[in-house]
Amino acid sequence: MQRTKNRIMACICSPFILNVALAANDPPDPNTLKPPGAWAGFVLMFLFFATVIAISLMSSKRGHQD
Repeated sequence: MQRTKNRIMACICSPFILNVALAANDPPDPNTLKPPGAWAGFVLMFLFFATVIAISLMSSKRGHQD
């Protein structure tokens, strides 16, 4: 019975102990990479828009029996 109690307490307390252990580590280094500029988003948006328009304007390949 005591063994079961010990296992239950270990399962309950392990997340708290893990958080304390993770908090004791050194902080991560700051990210030195610069995010892409706003123009990259505009270019990507234009490419998606142009793709949709190009597909919409393509003629349908229907057979002569339609």
